[in-house]
Amino acid sequence: MKEFPGPIRPVIEFCLQHDINIMQMPCPETLTPSGGLGRVPRGKAWYESQGLRQTAREIAVGQANYMKQIMSRGFEVLAIIGVEFSPACAVNYLNKGRALVKAKGIFIEELELAMAERAISIPFIGVSQRWKKKMLADLGRTLAAAT
Repeated sequence: MKEFPGPIRPVIEFCLQHDINIMQMPCPETLTPSGGLGRVPRGKAWYESQGLRQTAREIAVGQANYMKQIMSRGFEVLAIIGVEFSPACAVNYLNKGRALVKAKGIFIEELELAMAERAISIPFIGVSQRWKKKMLADLGRTLAAAT
């Protein structure tokens, strides 16, 4: 994905400044048999037809179980961060050709479902290089609400 070719520097810098640990979840697009690391970018409908939902569900269930476990030990999970426009990880917006539409990615849908089944309520924050100020404001509000 070209949106963030490596680490999402503003998010990492924010977490470092506030002593917040980061735990990265697996990328369902790279783990889907039709995906992989060298994949051609595709849309949500294509990934849906190629088995991404099943892969996303398996990852989501494991991640929700893990969150439940660490939260039961007294750790707090402040937020789930997803990359906007991704067919898997978009929190608010998908790219539909030349238009942005209000929609979630497949993994985010499955993660929200798995979390709800376990009574886990954690905010989701969508990140995008296009909206860096909004992203940092969302992170700041989430941290302020937690403290």
